[in-house]
Amino acid sequence: MIYRIFEQDAKTLLEQPETGMGYQIVNAKQYERSGTKKLVVYNTNLAVELDSDFNANKRWIIKEGYKVMLNKSTVLMLDTDSIKVLNQSTIREFKSLSSSKRIYNKRHSGGNGASDSSKENTNGNEVFVRVSAFENDRRIDFENKKLKPGTFTTTENDYRECVSTNDDPVDRYALPNDDEIKCSFYVKPKMTDSLQRGIVQSAFGHEGGGIEAYFENGTSKETLLFTREYGK
Repeated sequence: MIYRIFEQDAKTLLEQPETGMGYQIVNAKQYERSGTKKLVVYNTNLAVELDSDFNANKRWIIKEGYKVMLNKSTVLMLDTDSIKVLNQSTIREFKSLSSSKRIYNKRHSGGNGASDSSKENTNGNEVFVRVSAFENDRRIDFENKKLKPGTFTTTENDYRECVSTNDDPVDRYALPNDDEIKCSFYVKPKMTDSLQRGIVQSAFGHEGGGIEAYFENGTSKETLLFTREYGK
């Protein structure tokens, strides 16, 4: 099933960390019903059950479009207290990165995902890029020009390698929606901001191998530099 998350629940999800760039894997009970649902939630408001029909429903979203599916899907109300966002380690598939992608597309193998790595402070000069299928990416605080807490990005260097080698960003960053990446949000954190670095692990049938950066506390105000069309 494909659902539109009840807006109050979407706001609750926005206060919790991502599982990966642009999505959350969520376990939660449906409001006033028994049993739990395991959901892949895109942009905090469009959800697909992670079951045997997941791939078919994912293709249906691509065919119809995110906005169309958001408007036509049944609203799902969750038991707020039961919402639990799962870590990347719960969905890792342990696929081997092909040597051609590792060499030609300059991907990386081994290591940990960013959320499982140690924290460090940024140097105040490095730029990070969040790739997204959503122009209204809810992890971007456009009013204060910053990233919200619990947000993933990649580095500008890895983003440029993805573009310059004509790599597939969905496969490189192991994204679950397979939708077209439309936007690139450039962020330059301040020296007071902290992050965790890692390598994108395989998931959803994708090999990963890109570089990811996780900002548990988000970034400071005025750190969002600009938004560009992907690849521009």
